[in-house]
Amino acid sequence: MVPIVNRTEWSILLGKPINSSRTLGSSGELSAHLVNGKYKLILTSEAAKTVFGTNWPAADPTIVSLVSDLDISSYVGRRVAEYLDPTSVGHDIFAIRQLEVLVLGAACLNSFVQTGWTGPALNIEPHDLLPEIVRPQNEKLAKKALGLLSTDGEDVYHLAPRLLYLQYALVLLNGNPNKNFPDLKTARWWAYRALFLQQRILDNGAASLHDAILDHLKAIEEVLSTLPADTDASDIYVRYQLEYGLVHHWYHQDKDAFTHFKLSQEKSGLTWSLTGVMGRRTKFQTFDVSQLTLLAESKRSEDENPQDNHENGVKPENLPLNDDTLLEKIAFTDKQTNTDPANQSNLRIIDQALLLAFCLNVKNTNPDHGITTEQMVPYVTRVLENPNNWMVYTMALLLRSRLEAHRSRTVERAVLQLQALVDQIPTEDSTTQERLAYFYEILLPSKWELERELADKFVSLGVLRSALEIYLRLEVWEDVVSCYRMLDQPDKAKKLVLEQLSLNPNSPKLHCILGDVEVDPKHWQHAWEISNHRFARAMRSLGGYYYKNQEYRLSMECYENAVRINPLFDNSWYVMGCAAMQIEEWETASRAFLRVVNLDNDNAEAWNNLASIMIKQGKKVDALQALKQAVRLKHDNWQIWQNYLYCAIDVGEFAEAIRAMCRIVDLRWEKVKEGCVDVEILNLIVSGVTRDLKDAQDRSVARLARQVQSLLEETITSRITGSSEIWRSCATFYMWQGEYVKALDSQVKAYRCVVHNPKLETDRKVFDEVAKEALETVEMYQNVGEKTVKKEGEDGVEQLVCKDWRYQSRSLLKTLLGRTKSTWEDTETYEKLQQTLKELRG
Repeated sequence: MVPIVNRTEWSILLGKPINSSRTLGSSGELSAHLVNGKYKLILTSEAAKTVFGTNWPAADPTIVSLVSDLDISSYVGRRVAEYLDPTSVGHDIFAIRQLEVLVLGAACLNSFVQTGWTGPALNIEPHDLLPEIVRPQNEKLAKKALGLLSTDGEDVYHLAPRLLYLQYALVLLNGNPNKNFPDLKTARWWAYRALFLQQRILDNGAASLHDAILDHLKAIEEVLSTLPADTDASDIYVRYQLEYGLVHHWYHQDKDAFTHFKLSQEKSGLTWSLTGVMGRRTKFQTFDVSQLTLLAESKRSEDENPQDNHENGVKPENLPLNDDTLLEKIAFTDKQTNTDPANQSNLRIIDQALLLAFCLNVKNTNPDHGITTEQMVPYVTRVLENPNNWMVYTMALLLRSRLEAHRSRTVERAVLQLQALVDQIPTEDSTTQERLAYFYEILLPSKWELERELADKFVSLGVLRSALEIYLRLEVWEDVVSCYRMLDQPDKAKKLVLEQLSLNPNSPKLHCILGDVEVDPKHWQHAWEISNHRFARAMRSLGGYYYKNQEYRLSMECYENAVRINPLFDNSWYVMGCAAMQIEEWETASRAFLRVVNLDNDNAEAWNNLASIMIKQGKKVDALQALKQAVRLKHDNWQIWQNYLYCAIDVGEFAEAIRAMCRIVDLRWEKVKEGCVDVEILNLIVSGVTRDLKDAQDRSVARLARQVQSLLEETITSRITGSSEIWRSCATFYMWQGEYVKALDSQVKAYRCVVHNPKLETDRKVFDEVAKEALETVEMYQNVGEKTVKKEGEDGVEQLVCKDWRYQSRSLLKTLLGRTKSTWEDTETYEKLQQTLKELRG
C-alpha cells in the first residue's frame, strides 16, 4: 500500500490525474479532488470531520477546552495525533491516513491561496470545519490566528482573509514530519510551502521562518535522490529547484537563486539565449536596428505535442498599447539561425514559469544597471506569446506592467493592466485547478499587495486621491500617512492615527506610526513596552532617531535589540554597524557588517565599511578582499576605488594599486583634472618598480613596468599635463628605463608647469620651488645631454640626447634670473642660480 500512496502524493504535487483512486478508496477520491481544485469536497469529507471534530458533541473534554481557550493549534494538533496513532490501526490504514492528513493540509493551504491570491471565490468558511459550539466565536479565532502567525516581531497583514486556513495548514503539515508522516515523501514539501506563505504575509522577513523553510528544502533534496523509477523524476526535480530558487529570490539571496534556476533549466532541457535581431519598434521607423530578443525552445519527448501544454479557457485580458508611435510588437525583418523570432514554438508551462524566474533574477542582480528593463522585456514578451496557463500568463502581464510603468508612452497601459489584474481575481473565467496548478512556481503577489502596488503607481503619477482611497480601504496606515503628507495635510494624518489608536490602544504598530508623525521617541518606546519587548519595528525606528541625532551608543543599543528579535533585517545590521563605527566599537561594527554581507552579498557600502574596520583592526589583507567585493559592485564609485588604492599599496599589491589608480583617473579627471591623481601613491608605485621591490607574493615589482608605463602615458599624461609632480614621476621612471629623451622631456615639462606661476615674482616660497625645479632640470641636462641613443628609423645610427644641452641650460637660467632679478636678487636662492649659470659658462 505504501508504494501506491507514494505514487499518489507525487501525482498530487505535479497536478496529474490520480490513477490509484479505486485502490485507495475514499483517500483516492480526496486526492483526486485536490488535484482538480475541489477543496470544499475535501473540507467537508468524513476525514475532515473526524480530524476537526466537526460533529463532535459539545460535552467532549477537548471541545470544552477549545471553547475556553480557543487554542486551535493545540486542539487540531491533538486531533491529528489521535488520527495518526499507528498503534490503533494496521500499517496500510496508517499509510492511508497519513495521505488523508496531507491532502487535508494541502487543501487548507490552497484554500487560503485561493482566497487571498488566485480566486475565484471559495464558499466555505474555515470556522465551519470546527465543532458547532465554537463557530460563533469565529472573529475571536481570526484575531487569535493573527497573533499566532506573527513571528520574530513582524506582524501579519491584519486584513488577510481566512487566516484560519493557514493556521490549520501549518498545524497539519508542520507537526513532527518523522512521526506524523513516516511513509510520505512530499510532507516536507507541503510544509515548506505553508511556512513560505506565512512568511509572505508578514511585514518583513523572519529569521526563524527562513531557517525552517531552508531546513525543509534541504531535507526534500535527500528524498529526491531516492525517487522510484515510475515517478516523473525530471518534472519533480525541475519544480523543486525552481521553488528553491524563488525562496532565495524572496530573501534577496540572488546568487543562490540563480544557481537553483540554472539547475532547474538544465533538468528541464529549456534552451534560451538573448540575442539581437534586426527589426523595427516604431510605426514610422524607416530603417532596421538590432532589437534585443529572447530565443527559447522547450525540450519535448518525441510523442509530445507543443499544444499539449495549452490549457483551454478564457485568459486574463491583455490590454493593447494603443500608442500613436510604438508598435504593439517588434516587427522583425530577419531570422536568427533559421528561427523566426516572431513565430517561435510553444513553450511548456513550467518553462514559461522558469523564464519569469530568470526575469526576476535579472531585476534583482542589476539594480543600478541602466539596461535592466531592456534585458527583462524579452523574457516577458516570450512568455506572453503563448497564453498557456491563466496564472503564469497573469504573472507575465504583471511583470510587463511593472516594466512599462517607467516609460511615458507605456505608463498608461501599465496602470490599466494592473487595474485589470486586480479586477480579475474574483471572476470565474477559469477553474481553480488551472489557477493553482503552477502557483508555487511563480511569485504572484496577494490581491491586497496587487492593490497596494496599484496605489503606489497612482502616487508615482501624482494621482494621490485615488491612491489614498485604496490605502484607506486596505488600512495600510503608513501609506495613508505618507499620502496625507504629500497632500500637505499632516493634521489629518495625526487625527487618523489617533482615531485608530482609540480603537486599538495596545497596537505597537500604530504607536510607531504616531511616533513617525510626531517624530517623538516616547511613542516608539511605548510601542516597545506594550509589545513586551517583541516589536522590532519600534527599536528600528528609535535607533534611526538616535542615529540622526548623533546619539550613536543609544542607536547601537536599539538596533541590537531589534536584530536580537529579527536578525534577518539587513538594514538594522547596517545602521548598527555605522553607529558602532562612530563610537569606535570595532568588534560590534565588524560583526554587524559581516552579517549584512551574509544577508546581502551585493551591498557595496557594507563591504567598504567592513574593510575600513579591518584596517583599524590591522587586518589589511582581509580588508583588501572586502574592498575587492565593494569595487566589483560599485564599479563607478571613485571613493571606494580610492580606499582600494590605499589598501592595495599598503599591503604591497602593486598590480591592484595600478588598476585602482587607472579607474580613479577614468572616473574623475574631467571634473578635478590633476586632483584625481594621488602623487604620493604614484611615486610609491614608480619607486616600487625602479627599486625592484617585492610585492605581497614576494614577486618582483619591476615586472609591472609595462603597466606603469601605460598608467603614465595612456591614462594620466594623455589627459593631465599641468602637474609638475606627475612629470617628475615620469622622468624618474624613464631614467630607470634608459629612455633618456623621454626623461629629459618630462623634466622640462615639469619645469614649465611651475615657471608660469603668476606669484613667481611676489611669493618667496613659489620662487624657491621654481628655482629648485630649474636646478633639477639643469642637472638632468647635464646627466643625459651627452648620452647617446639610437636614432629612430635608422638601425645602428646613434645620436646625442641633447646636443646643445649647455645652451638650453644657460637659456633656462638666464631667463629665470632676468625675470626675478628685481625682486629676489639678494636672496640665497638667486645667488645659487647665478653660481650654476657661471659654472655652465665656464
